[in-house]
Amino acid sequence: MTTPETLPSGVSAALAVATLKRLGMTHTLIIPDSESRLLFDTLNADPDVMVISPTREGESISIAAGLWAGGAQPWVIIQNTGLMEAGDALRGCGVGPRVPLRLIVGWRGYAGARAGRLPIDSAYTYTEPLLAAWDLPTWHLMNDGDIDVLAAMDQAAATTSHPAAVITGYRFRP
Repeated sequence: MTTPETLPSGVSAALAVATLKRLGMTHTLIIPDSESRLLFDTLNADPDVMVISPTREGESISIAAGLWAGGAQPWVIIQNTGLMEAGDALRGCGVGPRVPLRLIVGWRGYAGARAGRLPIDSAYTYTEPLLAAWDLPTWHLMNDGDIDVLAAMDQAAATTSHPAAVITGYRFRP
């Protein structure tokens, strides 16, 4: 029997894309990084998915808010350091006007901290407190067994009309 502790670290990119499509995702906004590269490749290869790669993370937030206002259901895939850069856009285009943005946040530094590597990346330490400061409900997506948190987060964003996030601490797998 497979338990969460025995599942491989990281989420299958194919499983994540299938789940996002089932939830009605119309667009993804992503600036690929080392953790999300396989997810980006999988999204980009799917003809049913519109992938937008802005030049800055703050643009991801504002473009997603505009898409939502136009009736789309975008998802923003962003690394925690990019989330920090996008803070004002998140405040002004999501939290303040209560736009139900859906965020998948790559938790850079998580795997190293869990492995006891020093120094600990400060981006790791600030990620959860920053999301809490914006009052974003947050779930952890660490392996395939956690995939249902995407639906929980989607539902929370829809019912509260407020941004919500899942945090993933490992690279996506094929």
